[in-house]
Amino acid sequence: MNETIRLYDDAPYETEFDAQVLSVLPGSREGTADVVLDRTLFFPEEGGQTPDCGTMEGMTVEDVQIRNGVITHTVLTGDGELFAEGSTVHGRIDWEHRFGNMQNHTGEHILSGLLHNIYGYENVGFRLSDNTVTLDTSGQLDDEQILDLERRANRVVFANVPVICEYPDPAALAAMEYRSKKDVGPNVRVVTIEGVDRCACCAPHVRRTGEVGLIRVIDVLHTRKDMRLTIVCGERAIGDLQKKAQQLREISHMTNLPQERAADGVRHFQEEIAGLKEKIRAMQQRYADMRLQEILAQAGDNGLKDCWVFEDELDPAVQRHFMNRLLEHPFRYVGVFAGSDTDGWNYVIGSRSQDSGIPGRLLKEQFGARGGGKPVMIQGSVKAAESDLMAAFGELS
Repeated sequence: MNETIRLYDDAPYETEFDAQVLSVLPGSREGTADVVLDRTLFFPEEGGQTPDCGTMEGMTVEDVQIRNGVITHTVLTGDGELFAEGSTVHGRIDWEHRFGNMQNHTGEHILSGLLHNIYGYENVGFRLSDNTVTLDTSGQLDDEQILDLERRANRVVFANVPVICEYPDPAALAAMEYRSKKDVGPNVRVVTIEGVDRCACCAPHVRRTGEVGLIRVIDVLHTRKDMRLTIVCGERAIGDLQKKAQQLREISHMTNLPQERAADGVRHFQEEIAGLKEKIRAMQQRYADMRLQEILAQAGDNGLKDCWVFEDELDPAVQRHFMNRLLEHPFRYVGVFAGSDTDGWNYVIGSRSQDSGIPGRLLKEQFGARGGGKPVMIQGSVKAAESDLMAAFGELS
């Protein structure tokens, strides 16, 4: 089968087209059909970019894939009849989605070109989803360098530089320097942003950088040697800013401080919370000490060899301290459980003379508990009723 004519190469701004059906087969899911056309405006999933979406004869095109130059459209046909081979169909691109991808892809080229030109770093991985763009780089930048990179990228947007997409002839291509993450063969489509970037690319782009609108770096993930930038451009960048501005307004209202001091208000809340947590921890510690005396008095009267304590809520540090204090006394096993029958229990179990893993294995076998540790102490969580747990512990010989 001949390769599909890619109308989006020369007409990325067109939204409707007519084409002849070359083949149609039932899709992998019931109610879908895989349709191959002689030509298409639908950009397939390729080069790290999600495919176009839209309709064909009014039916949803939910996926577009390419293999050996042949583009297959997966159409949601429902209970309708499949398209007839040889017939003419009308396709319509979802322009908002297409243009958003064009803005973000061109924005990524601007950033990647600047990274290459200024720092000598390469874009070694790229993914354009329906929401964000991620690009993996071969080196790292600090926070100030990233802010500077973002400023420079937006200056390119403001300069409204032409974006030229072309298939150079072999001689011109051989003399041309361009970025490419892989061997793309002899028929190479090159996207040029003069003075900024020249890169092999198969995707639709905007005509001029001004149409990108805005470039925002919204997240940076540093690994040992390189980094991943997450960016948004155009309308998606505006949407991201609007959501974050709304969050900032709400934080400003909650902290009763102007937006430019909202972080100070959050830090103040954090300090207050930390202080309250410390007071609660101290109160729980005093409670645990009193509870300890009560337990020891009861144990002396009843001759208990194991001690299992269940409390509604305890700070983990208090919980471990409680267990260690109990281990100062001649119990075989000591377990302190914090939680409830409804929500489950977090536990620490210890022993100075026995393997604390023995009751731990019992909890795993009978109740599917999670956790582990060393012979002297284990910790974990279990979802079970206190009465059932106590009955199980009664089986310990």
